[in-house]
Order: sequence, then C-alpha cells, then structure tokens
Amino acid sequence: MLAPADVGPAVDEGTVTITSPDGIPLSAGGSSTPFTVQFPESSTCPGDSANDDWRVQSFMIPADDDPGAIEYGFSGPGGIQFPLFAADTRPYAHQLLPINAGAGQPARIPAAPAMTFTIFPAGAIAMGEYRIGIACTYFRSTAKYWDTEIVLTESSSDAPSKFEWRVVGAPVDAVEAASLESGSSSRALPIAAGIGVVVVVGAMLWFRRRPSQSPSHSGANR
Repeated sequence: MLAPADVGPAVDEGTVTITSPDGIPLSAGGSSTPFTVQFPESSTCPGDSANDDWRVQSFMIPADDDPGAIEYGFSGPGGIQFPLFAADTRPYAHQLLPINAGAGQPARIPAAPAMTFTIFPAGAIAMGEYRIGIACTYFRSTAKYWDTEIVLTESSSDAPSKFEWRVVGAPVDAVEAASLESGSSSRALPIAAGIGVVVVVGAMLWFRRRPSQSPSHSGANR
C-alpha cells in the first residue's frame, strides 16, 4: 500500500488527564510513580489497523514543539522527542487499533497502559516543560492528537531518574502530596531494572546520533 500524500492538517482533539493506573487523578509524582493518560471515552481514530492501517502513538516533546508535526520512527518520536514508556520500559508506539467489520469506520482507541519515567537515567533528559499525549497516525503522519503539559524538575531524593514531574498549573506542593499518596505503589516497581533501563536508553540515544534510516517493521506503518 502506498503512503498518502497528505492526511490533512493535524487536529487538536483536546486534553488527556494523567491518572494513577486505577483511575485516580494525579497532578504530580516522581520518576517511578505509576501513571497513565486518559482521553475522552469517545475518542477514536479515523480507521482501524487491520482494514485501514491506522496506528496509535504516544509522545513526550518540548512544550514549544508541535504535536501535529512529530516524525515517528521505529520506536516513536526521535531526537529530543520521545514516546511515553510502559512500566515494563517498552515504548508505547505503533499500537494497533481494534478491528472493525470493514474499512472506513472509526476505531476506538484502547486504554493506555501503566507508565513511568524510570526509562530515563539521571541527567539523560533536560528539565523543563513538556507536552505528553496520544496521537492517531496514518503512515506515521498525525491526523488527531490529545495532550497535556507537565514540568520536570530536578530532585536529588528521587529514584532512579532524579526528577519529579508536575502538571503545568498544579500547585508546587502537589509533588509532595502525590509522592505520599502513591509511595507504596511506586516502591513496588522493580528499581533493580534501572541498570537495564540505562542500557536501553543509552542505545536509543546512540542510534539517534546516526544518519536516519527507514527501518521496516511489521507493526509499524511503512
């Protein structure tokens, strides 16, 4: 199947809400705080994956960047842009949509998994404001997206990534409150996996310095 010349201008469909994996709203947390992003229940992509080749992506990009202009690679956005990572450290990228009875029908976006920021070794990502969210893509071009803004700040007491995050506009002391509320579940995550995480991100950053290529992948649009 040939890629279309243009899917049209990307449409901002609204915001995502950051919550705990069991649906409790979160305004802040540490790098190991489990979270997920929730979008409106009626959210759909223009088509499914089996019939129409649509995919779901996630992104974490500097706040001044345009979510509609992201270039998605094999494992999500590249360069200083990133995908969101599931709690098992897999990038949430090129996700398949539920199959429809036929082509040309909107496809419901499945719920996003539990996520954390433990994939980032301390010092590997710049502090500041970021936009995080979900997008519908067709041959890696964005048609629709949902997002919100967070701010990352250094924290010597955080483990393993040494930063805390806060939803833009939330009170600064929300970080401490969120840490107390989610402390037990955060500590339940295997911090020992941090060594493997450093290797994974190090490899990603090394490959991103190499000349860009167009790798083929059975789960990603070509």
